[in-house]
Amino acid sequence: MSVRMKDIAHTLGISQTTVSHVLRGRDGEFRIGAKTARRVRDTVERLGYRPSVLARNLKHHRAYALALAVGDLADPFWSALALGAQQEAERHGYVLVVSHTGETLDKERQLLEMLRERRVDGLILAPARLKPHHLAPLRQEQRPFVLVDRTIDRLDVPSVVTDSVGGMRLAVDHLVSRGHRQISYLGGPAHITTFRDRLAGYRQALAAHGLRPGHYAVSRSDLEGARKAAVRLLRRRPAATAVIAGNLWLTMGTLRAAPEDVVVVGFDDFYLADLLRRPVTTVAQPVEELGREAVRLLLEEVAKPGGNRHVVLPPRLIVRGGGRT
Repeated sequence: MSVRMKDIAHTLGISQTTVSHVLRGRDGEFRIGAKTARRVRDTVERLGYRPSVLARNLKHHRAYALALAVGDLADPFWSALALGAQQEAERHGYVLVVSHTGETLDKERQLLEMLRERRVDGLILAPARLKPHHLAPLRQEQRPFVLVDRTIDRLDVPSVVTDSVGGMRLAVDHLVSRGHRQISYLGGPAHITTFRDRLAGYRQALAAHGLRPGHYAVSRSDLEGARKAAVRLLRRRPAATAVIAGNLWLTMGTLRAAPEDVVVVGFDDFYLADLLRRPVTTVAQPVEELGREAVRLLLEEVAKPGGNRHVVLPPRLIVRGGGRT
């Protein structure tokens, strides 16, 4: 005979509700003591309890599944964000379905249909476009979805992003403090709000120091395209003594193109940065926390659709090297 939740409660001499809260990862929310939570989990393991997913789903009219749609899972930024989101989803008793959209609207639309058909309870989306045409109906239908890393003009839905303007301020302030005055910027397409905000932050930060914007170029987020764009950028005069690159791939492409005497600062930290022969200062985003916060926002929407809470997380500067770097 299979072990039931009430058997766990009877064995421990506690309520079935307490057992349920612990198994759903909500022991902290309901102030259940760490010792009690540990006893519940140990007993579950010892007795081999397995919850009935079908019964739970039917009872609550939910799939207990969430979807995360990101542009490129080969990018360490998105994979780290997905990891944070998965951990938070599991903590609340949900499965996370992760989809690689390739920045295409067709893939996004497939996920929107999953949401409409209730195969998932909510969607976390890094939108491929600024226009809200295909997403606005979801809002009107009160389908739970939130935006992560990017926002959409004229669509007021919950979102979580890094402070891109503040991050660029950190980068510019650092370079100016090291004596740089000719600072160029390699960014991404302006239809992605993240890149638009970083360009604005770059210009604002230079203006705050009484400096005119340096040369600016745009590239897609691929290594060879970024390298070619950086080559063109570095040929312009007056020559830059430093370049800020708008994400990981733009940073790597710039490093391939820039001579040793040009300092490169990258937006997005990466695991191997400390091992490079050439020091690279980076603006580090709280990537896994972006994923976790996106899930928390989405679960608020699942419980009560129609919210518009916006979360902006602060980045931090990781300085590597000395001198003018």
